[in-house]
Amino acid sequence: MISNELGLHSPSLPAYLLYPVALLSLLIILFVMARTRDRSGAFLIGATWLRYVMSAFHTVTYRPLAAGMSANALTSIGLFLIGLMTINWRHLLLRFLLPFYVLIALAIISAIANGGVTPGLITVITKHGYLIVVILSVFGAMQRAKSGDFMTSMLWSFFPVFAYQALSIVFGVGKLTETDATAMSYIGGYNHEAAFSVILATCLTVICFTTGLNKHVKTGLVLACVAGIVLANYRTTLVAIAPLLLMYFAFSSLRRFPLRDRPFVVSALIVVVAIALGAVSLLFAERFNDVSVATSGDVNFFKPADQYTVEESRLLSGRPRIWSAYIFAWMDGDLTEHVIGFGPESWNDIFPLYAHNTLVNYLYEYGIVGVLVLLWVWFSMLAAALRVRHPHAGVLVGAHLSFLVLNMSTMPMWMVEGNILYGIICGYTLYLLSLQKAQPRRA
Repeated sequence: MISNELGLHSPSLPAYLLYPVALLSLLIILFVMARTRDRSGAFLIGATWLRYVMSAFHTVTYRPLAAGMSANALTSIGLFLIGLMTINWRHLLLRFLLPFYVLIALAIISAIANGGVTPGLITVITKHGYLIVVILSVFGAMQRAKSGDFMTSMLWSFFPVFAYQALSIVFGVGKLTETDATAMSYIGGYNHEAAFSVILATCLTVICFTTGLNKHVKTGLVLACVAGIVLANYRTTLVAIAPLLLMYFAFSSLRRFPLRDRPFVVSALIVVVAIALGAVSLLFAERFNDVSVATSGDVNFFKPADQYTVEESRLLSGRPRIWSAYIFAWMDGDLTEHVIGFGPESWNDIFPLYAHNTLVNYLYEYGIVGVLVLLWVWFSMLAAALRVRHPHAGVLVGAHLSFLVLNMSTMPMWMVEGNILYGIICGYTLYLLSLQKAQPRRA
């Protein structure tokens, strides 16, 4: 469940740092799971911690172990099956999950049309099933948790991630970035900036959803996550977290003022945001220089990949060239492939790099139908979030928007780490909606 591009090239932390943190965090997570006293909540906390720790041992866990599958992949399948045993099966009938079931059905249809059941189909079903399990685990745990304690407990799953990143900074274990041979990404000895930064974005999302933390502690943790993402040096995630941060700081600030003063507060926030954006643009001017070139309109990106110049291929970390290769390959297919694509994980046989855009990937693997179903998934859940009437409603919408932005330059739904992120967002959405439905019944 990793891309061909990632390989095993990122330096891992030495064993004398990896194992003590893993052992210490295991003791902590077992204590937290025991205190959770909820099967689905304890499962999700433990499964999330296990995924994050195993990914730190990527030189071992990413290698093929059995049937061409890595230890990470086999563990994901096992956790998916265990998760099914912990959730409330009646929740599987929730109508909000229908688009996710259609995604799985489409993967099966596309696989059969392109040659039958393949390891790629099993991988895709596992990932989508894992996503559904995470959604329902969050939904069930939040319903049974007292005062939203589950999200606070969930934060302990991220302890090893921050510990490993801190150790990588102290001991100088970094990874060269894809576009700048002089810039380092401090990712705790993990394999790639994409998955690591998605983990930190997940932690940021959980912090924004918590209700039991002291406001100063909460703000400090938010800033720690942002600092971690900056040190990871993956600009896709840096851009993607902007809607969530904007909503979090805007709504947390507005609630402190009476209604009559809020228009003035909003005006002040707009000025502050403009100044902050200007400062960020100056701070990361060199890192985002090719973005301004790409958006200037002077470069034609819609052409076959082999027509890209060397300079054009370097823009945006080569993403436009990658997207072009996928889109033109899809256009060269027949009618069936235009409609339902080339099949799940079929890109592995053709391209050396994954698509770096979920819509482009779905267009190639599942055709026009796949793109439409994927948009149905995203916007049905966003529409559900917009219906929420809760103090966290604005932050919830910001989290959905951040996830959509993230999908435009990487593929979080293709990573288990990304499925954990989206599962938490969607599960929390269903929980807040359930609160609204419960209120009229009480009345």
